[in-house]
Amino acid sequence: MNSKRRTLIICLLLSISIANYARIEDAQDIRAIVFVAIFTIGALSGLLLREIAQAVKNKWFV
Repeated sequence: MNSKRRTLIICLLLSISIANYARIEDAQDIRAIVFVAIFTIGALSGLLLREIAQAVKNKWFV
């Protein structure tokens, strides 16, 4: 898959995850669905940072 397309898809999924988390009503305890939403945001953020780092590395060292 093209690197730009993969980065775009990750950005789109991250935006959807953040919007879904913002939609959840706030409570004192962390329920399972809130944990999954936070975990998903973290995982997608990590993937996005890896893609950006790889793009910068390829651009500088080529």
